[in-house]
Amino acid sequence: MKKFLSAVICAAAAFIFSGCAPDMILSNSDLTVKELESKMAQALDPAGRFAKAERFLQRFEVKTHTGWMEPPKEEFVEVKFARPGNFKITTSDDKGLHHGYIFNDAGGYMINYRTKNVKPLDKELLSHLRTMREIADPVMELSSVFNHIEIKKGTLDDKDFYLLRCRKTPGSNPLELFISAKDYRLRSLTGKIKIGSATLDYRSTVVDYARNEGMMVADLTRSVTNGIKTESKLSGFKLNPYFSPDEFKIPVF
Repeated sequence: MKKFLSAVICAAAAFIFSGCAPDMILSNSDLTVKELESKMAQALDPAGRFAKAERFLQRFEVKTHTGWMEPPKEEFVEVKFARPGNFKITTSDDKGLHHGYIFNDAGGYMINYRTKNVKPLDKELLSHLRTMREIADPVMELSSVFNHIEIKKGTLDDKDFYLLRCRKTPGSNPLELFISAKDYRLRSLTGKIKIGSATLDYRSTVVDYARNEGMMVADLTRSVTNGIKTESKLSGFKLNPYFSPDEFKIPVF
């Protein structure tokens, strides 16, 4: 499950994860978090199409590199979301579906389509996955997800960035996001998630953005999670697609 969770976070997030460089020069921000969020929304979703959408669909082609001499493992990840909180992510390969997560009003579940097993998610894992789902939205509202956000402005390699350190509680591990001060797009994110005795240490980079459905959406993402390198390429994005009424119900095998 840990390997699958790593792939899910890397792909569904559709972000880049990379840590704060030690030689980055930080200063007080000239924008508040709310002001930066507004500029990000305008840059990514100028017509407000995502803000008005009730549903969205994302598909990714994911390559996972597990060894220096081994060919990458190729998988396909599909993300479906319907407001207010229905969410489904499935992973498949050339043999068909193999794992998935479903969130609905009743809770969260992990599905193994090959062994035909459904397992309820514990509260800790469900909370982490919900957080990652929220910050993986094409247009983020960080202030509605995190209770504590510190914002700084910095310069690295002659480029200006906003650095956001986001925490749900004062003592929790932060998620650090780099936002370009030029185009207000997310450029990188780094963080650690502790689940029981396991820790997922991840970082990533949005290599390219592309226009899709009138929006700028992260198109190519390279990530590293606990040393596992993943490349995620967006292969499909649609606002307000049709979903079956049974889409977010737990499958009956």
